[in-house]
Amino acid sequence: MHTKDIVFLGFLTATASVVYIVENLILRALPIPFLRLGLANIVMLFLVWHRKVWQAYLVTIAKTIVGGLATFSLMSPAMLLSLGGGIVAVSCMALGLFIRPKLSITGISILGAVSHNLAQLLLARWVIIAQDSLFVLTPILILFGLFSGVITAYLCYYIEERIPALGAQI
Repeated sequence: MHTKDIVFLGFLTATASVVYIVENLILRALPIPFLRLGLANIVMLFLVWHRKVWQAYLVTIAKTIVGGLATFSLMSPAMLLSLGGGIVAVSCMALGLFIRPKLSITGISILGAVSHNLAQLLLARWVIIAQDSLFVLTPILILFGLFSGVITAYLCYYIEERIPALGAQI
């Protein structure tokens, strides 16, 4: 990896971390605290879309640790859900792109968002709430994943157009 690549990866990690922290702090005040748009996942979508899967894993892990430190939730169940969901999402997006190389960025984003939500639901069932009644949230989380996946894809398209202006190499 070249120095310029490391700096750009640091920039993406910092961006994902800040967005994650801000979104986490703002959305804690809502009556449904477990629903988040996952705007920090724009960075992971961008990296996976450009076939930088290992970097997407690295940013996912770093963002979760930095976010956990900043929101005082390091080593909490919320951090476990975030990390697990993020790793599953990157894996599913990469697998989807590998299996269906012509899948659009919107399709990859929806795949990541829905798989992230379902992974978090399974982790919550396994680690936090040992009751199957938790799965009543499945339709809501799938619909929310579809919604947030479309928003994330749109924002990634928007950012994608502006990356060359930064002088960054993808």
